[in-house]
Amino acid sequence: MQASFSFTTDTAALSIFDLQAIRHRLDDTPDWWTLEEDELEEINNGHIALLHVEDDGTYDVHIMKAIEQAQVQCLLYAPSGQLFIGAAEDTTGGDLEPDDSGVVSGQLWTVEPGVYALQVSLQQQTIQLALQWLAATPIDWQQSHSEQHVADASEQGTVQMNSFEQRLRL
Repeated sequence: MQASFSFTTDTAALSIFDLQAIRHRLDDTPDWWTLEEDELEEINNGHIALLHVEDDGTYDVHIMKAIEQAQVQCLLYAPSGQLFIGAAEDTTGGDLEPDDSGVVSGQLWTVEPGVYALQVSLQQQTIQLALQWLAATPIDWQQSHSEQHVADASEQGTVQMNSFEQRLRL
């Protein structure tokens, strides 16, 4: 998938997530993701990548096959294959979720459902991102790492995919 588009943010942040992965936040407040604890929980569970930039404004996004020097790398789960890439203020919440209307600043992309390695870099107002498919589910991805962790995750219903202690910044 190689493509380019622009988005405008008034919250100095880019949001990347699968619509189904974050749907449990639909009834939450519209700005749930501004609470660092909630944000980190969802990032570490692989449900969303929230990438903070220095300034509000318009950014160009280039979706690449690979990035040589990524500033941020994380895992992202796309259970439905419907990804939103755009302004964080358009993140699912407050009984709203992104669609293809003109009021949403970003794009919906269809990808193969599964776990992805996400790489992102920023140079001036240009964001490069690359997605590499790794496995069909978080459990499938985790099986190559630790059988005990998979058993623990199955009991809890989630697999922790990332282990960030602070917000992702570009």
